[in-house]
Amino acid sequence: MVVAIAAGAVLTAYFLGAFEKRGYIRADDVCLHVPDRQEAAKIFNSVLPKAAEYHFIETWRPDRDWEFRSVCGVKGEKDEALFYLQAVVGSARPWQQWAKTEIPPNSGGETTYFNAGLKGVSNAEVAAIWVPCYAHEKTSKQPWNMTVFAHALKPLEVSDKEARQTLIDLTTSFARQAHKDAKCDLPSKLPD
Repeated sequence: MVVAIAAGAVLTAYFLGAFEKRGYIRADDVCLHVPDRQEAAKIFNSVLPKAAEYHFIETWRPDRDWEFRSVCGVKGEKDEALFYLQAVVGSARPWQQWAKTEIPPNSGGETTYFNAGLKGVSNAEVAAIWVPCYAHEKTSKQPWNMTVFAHALKPLEVSDKEARQTLIDLTTSFARQAHKDAKCDLPSKLPD
């Protein structure tokens, strides 16, 4: 009887993936335009959902003004999207309107605000910052801001509180780099 229960437990663990090897992310694997790639790799290794392998995809358009785009995605097995960092610019508008139209749909629970850029918004699946960027975008001649976010497409393997803080930290760091890369001419209003 005991042997049958033990065998059942081992089979259950096997089918739930307990014996699968977890992939390892090295700093060199992380997208080139993510700051402190060593620290980012450490964070990703500790919070991303378990996968046998991870690979990164990057979109990098360093053009100034509305054309700027920096995206770093993490995919797991079978090209399953797990995580994205993204920075894009858009016309300046009230932060409430920005939050309704630019923050990715998610089911991360209660939304809270934090002090970064013009407004920071977070929950357990996404953190987003509305960052001042251009005083006069080249085509419109109007002020343009930058949307920067970290989006966990699969729940992170930490508590909701830790997930929220990890997303805020990654977004803030990525926002600093993107603000610099986009050659923004307005102060970012990001914390040091």
